[in-house]
Amino acid sequence: MKMKKEAEKRLKIFLEFIIFGVVLGFIENIIAIISATDHLINLRAIIISILVVIPFAAIGELIVDKTNFIPKTKNKSLKHLEVFFEFLIFGVIMGVVEDIIVISTLTGEPITLQIVWIVTIVTAPFAVVGEVIIDRYDWLSWIKKKTNFIRNGLLI
Repeated sequence: MKMKKEAEKRLKIFLEFIIFGVVLGFIENIIAIISATDHLINLRAIIISILVVIPFAAIGELIVDKTNFIPKTKNKSLKHLEVFFEFLIFGVIMGVVEDIIVISTLTGEPITLQIVWIVTIVTAPFAVVGEVIIDRYDWLSWIKKKTNFIRNGLLI
């Protein structure tokens, strides 16, 4: 029974990684490319974006989100500080680095302060969504509950 729960937990982490990390990262990359460059979104842009976003999403899901920067405490101020650090470190800094790698690889353009600024503006809302909304709620259980309602004919 314990092994089944562990397998379910690993599957849930994997699904969160795929659904939220990769999908949100990909959308962020595409918006950053469009906003910061003149480059068109084509198959090459999609492939490069996906190849770059996968390791960053893995780092976010498997390392940053599972690391406690501050030891467990009941102090709400410290908990808020930890959320802020995760938001700052992972959401913004790693998001900007990811977008710059995609833009640099895709376009070959020199990275200017203007590109960094645009990418930061694009990244910030995704960091908020990822850290404050997505990571703080069990979305997979919510989706499962909704699909069960649909299957049972309770929600049409």
